[in-house]
Amino acid sequence: MPQVTCPGLRAFATLLREKYDLRFALIARNAPDDELRNVEAEVFRVNRLMTSHRRRCPDCTKTRTVVTPFRRPRANLLRWVN
Repeated sequence: MPQVTCPGLRAFATLLREKYDLRFALIARNAPDDELRNVEAEVFRVNRLMTSHRRRCPDCTKTRTVVTPFRRPRANLLRWVN
């Protein structure tokens, strides 16, 4: 897992880890579906908060890795010349 340099993102990562741990504990003890559904909603909520934070935080946008876009194969140009 990459090291987090932003304190806000580190707090979200800790919160997300706690939510996942709670989810796994509920699964392990065969908790009712209502409890599991609530915890999964919390996991999604924290995940959305992290995504939103990464877009807005100047520290997180600077350290974002550059992803090269998928390049589609070009059409065979020689076929169009004839």
